[in-house]
Amino acid sequence: MSKITLEIPEALMNQLQNKSDSIQDILLKALEDYLKREESDITKTQTWNLCGTLEVSNPEPEFIVKQSGTEFSTNYAENSDLTLY
Repeated sequence: MSKITLEIPEALMNQLQNKSDSIQDILLKALEDYLKREESDITKTQTWNLCGTLEVSNPEPEFIVKQSGTEFSTNYAENSDLTLY
């Protein structure tokens, strides 16, 4: 295990005084959580799984940006504020 020196503001130290976990355990957990967030693979998210699975059956002509045969590409996402607000 590596050792580090860390300066912690007094206000945070005062808040840590009454915690049952050690400062080391708290910092290790925070580092683990940080690394999980930073290393997350976008292709494993629910949003990624939804991409390409939704279809607009009758797109409004003003939102069609590309048409290839019977397939349409729309820019609804780029104009979502118009719909939401």
